[in-house]
Amino acid sequence: MRFPDDVPTLTDGTVTLRAHAVPDLPRIVEQCRDPESIAWTTVPTPYDEQDARDWIGTVVPAGWEGDSTYCFAIEHDGCFAGSVDLRMKGGGEGELGFGLHPDARGDGLMRRALMLLLDWGFERHGLAVVQWRAFTGNWASRRTVWGLGFSFGPTVPQLLPHRGERRDAWTGWIGAADAREPVEPWLVPPVLEADGVRLRAWCETDGPGLVEAANDPTVRQWIPDSPLPREPGEVPGYLLRVHQAAATNARMAWCVADAESDAPLGNVALFEFEEDGDDLTAQVGYWSLPAGRGRGAMTTALRTATDWALRRRGDGGFGARRLYLLTSPRNLPSRALAERAGFTHVGTERGSGPLAGGGYEDSALYDRLRDAPEG
Repeated sequence: MRFPDDVPTLTDGTVTLRAHAVPDLPRIVEQCRDPESIAWTTVPTPYDEQDARDWIGTVVPAGWEGDSTYCFAIEHDGCFAGSVDLRMKGGGEGELGFGLHPDARGDGLMRRALMLLLDWGFERHGLAVVQWRAFTGNWASRRTVWGLGFSFGPTVPQLLPHRGERRDAWTGWIGAADAREPVEPWLVPPVLEADGVRLRAWCETDGPGLVEAANDPTVRQWIPDSPLPREPGEVPGYLLRVHQAAATNARMAWCVADAESDAPLGNVALFEFEEDGDDLTAQVGYWSLPAGRGRGAMTTALRTATDWALRRRGDGGFGARRLYLLTSPRNLPSRALAERAGFTHVGTERGSGPLAGGGYEDSALYDRLRDAPEG
């Protein structure tokens, strides 16, 4: 295919995909100098206008002429907004690449652009599947393809090169017949506040609290297999796992924070989801930092989180019918906390609780039901 003569123009009326042109150069340079672009792509750094000229004058045309990479400029409101490309892998397989100018982000333009590109790739080139790969931690890229209906594969260690090193990468794919809608929910813990306590998502500034919890004797006694980070250097990896669990509908965790200082006090989480139609059951877990003990903060947090989780989705809740938790029969403070938060002791689960020294013990089983009286 000749460049730019054979490059088609694709549009949905809001976003247009077209051939790159010389007037795009200043905004290409701006995009490639943006910190996010530098962090998550392989653009040269430093980047200047000659790099952009070489790219649209040599690299992009070579991809079209060799039928190897079809790269389009994204246009919005008459202005260059970014680029998307479809890399042909052979055998009915393609791979996406994409990036936006900083001032074009956050308005759903990339979703529109990729819808156009996927339609063109599947229909014009008869592709069976399109892949996506991105460095772990590139949440903007992951959320974009999640919204398009991509399924996610394993995280592959050292899959992609980046400035002289190899980095771990996420993988995903979409088939020609797949629906363009999320395959599974992306869990976002809502911010909840009550009686001086704020429940919110965990973030990087909470690292010292996470390390403190990991090394706290009480937490280690009752949750011996906790994956909490014991050293500051382990915090980014831990938070990546927390956010990835939410993104794959596996676990939703709140940082329990002081509403005034925002300092971490503990953790409440929902996981082990079992759903049958509208019937949703989930397990609840929690732990407390020393600063959160003896002040009623964790009672408030557990009650507030589970009240929300049991509320019907139509009323703004999570829609669970039943919540349950397991704790050591010997952990009297944990059992008292569960009961203050409205849970009822309903039985014993034999041999399910790991012990700090190895082996297992029985667990006390508590639950809360949406439509059942407490007590």
